[in-house]
Amino acid sequence: MQNLSEPELLKLAQCGDHDAFAELQTRLDSPMRRFIWRLIGTQDAEDDIVQDSFIALYLNLDRIQPVENLRPYLFRIVRNRCYDVLRKKGRFEQMSLDDEPVETWVSLHETPMSGSQPEEATHWLLLQMEVQQAMERLPELQRQTLILYSEESLSYQEIAEAMNCSIGTVKSRLFYAKKMLRQLISPETLQVLEAEFKSGEEV
Repeated sequence: MQNLSEPELLKLAQCGDHDAFAELQTRLDSPMRRFIWRLIGTQDAEDDIVQDSFIALYLNLDRIQPVENLRPYLFRIVRNRCYDVLRKKGRFEQMSLDDEPVETWVSLHETPMSGSQPEEATHWLLLQMEVQQAMERLPELQRQTLILYSEESLSYQEIAEAMNCSIGTVKSRLFYAKKMLRQLISPETLQVLEAEFKSGEEV
């Protein structure tokens, strides 16, 4: 089972293979919890959201077509469950949409710390903390879009599926998110990031 991809496991689960679904749960648990934490912070409801999301996923396995849509479909379920929690706490607020072209954004999911000395690793951790704190100040829909793109590595199409919007809206939200982040992050941090990521992508 461990050698199979998530789409392959989903196909088996759709045919009634309980072991395949259990393996999917194991692989998806951490990304789900990371997404929940980034959306609503530390909540007592986290375990309930995870459990409810997996139940909803299991009950709707046959509806996930093509099977490559697994993660977008699951993130949409998790997002809706998080909204339910926020509504109960009176914290949910509808955000307006925006529509502009987008440039690329560098991935924050992995920082160049492999093999780094402790001082360098600490330096990159501080940079990442600054970026994440800046992300918390973004409008909610822009923040969620950027999280799915930079931290969960979803494509435009996958984000559109997860957030139930158009690809154009995804690109627009990323454009404005990046534009605002440039204003929120210190010039020193921007300079370091731009110097580190010279592969044609812009911060």
